[in-house]
Amino acid sequence: MKIIKYKKMSNNKYKVFLENNENIVLHENIILKYNLLIEKNIDNLEKLQRDNNNYLIYDMALKYINIKMRSKYEIYNYLIKKCDKKIVDETIEKLKENGYINDRQYVKSFIVDKINLNKYGENRIKSELLKLKIDENIINEELENINEDDIINNLETLIDKKMKSNKTYAGDVLKQKLLSDFMNKGYKKEDILKILDNKDLSNDDLYEKEYNKLYNKYQKKYSSEQLEYIIKQKLYQKGLKK
Repeated sequence: MKIIKYKKMSNNKYKVFLENNENIVLHENIILKYNLLIEKNIDNLEKLQRDNNNYLIYDMALKYINIKMRSKYEIYNYLIKKCDKKIVDETIEKLKENGYINDRQYVKSFIVDKINLNKYGENRIKSELLKLKIDENIINEELENINEDDIINNLETLIDKKMKSNKTYAGDVLKQKLLSDFMNKGYKKEDILKILDNKDLSNDDLYEKEYNKLYNKYQKKYSSEQLEYIIKQKLYQKGLKK
């Protein structure tokens, strides 16, 4: 089929006008591959369109990867919404062959970012990687390479920051809240407790402040005896006691 003319579009695409008054959109690499600029004739339109579609999907995947590193699972989910499974599988294999998909390298980069930027613990990191359907053996092997000192230093810094901003709790209540917070962030229970055992979790200044606040709040509502009981009870619930 003879090509009448080309019209350049965005993203390295061309609209190609054919002699039968139809037009197709081709990637420039397909035009070059089939030497269409010189020959200006298409022998097998179906094959050409199939190759072109595969190339457009591959190009789309590259653009997705260029935004940031992606796991195989992420790329699959992105592409499967745009084309059939056969093309997705072929595209992923080609991306792997060309070094654009490497789950081990992805895990290495992910771990570094989550430790340095998000300050996550190992358990949270592993949990998020497992959601991406990455081989657990790869995850475990790469987590083995973590510098434990970095994890502990991050954890202690975060605990100190949390304690400094704490204006409500003390003692065992504060300890349990900190333990819960940092286990949710992925840190190991034994590491958290080891650090907390060396911290002063009492807070006399906070006790006086909370006592006065509660006294002012309830003094008109309860008798002196009831008032003292209510205040002590609420302070105890916050871990504040003398």
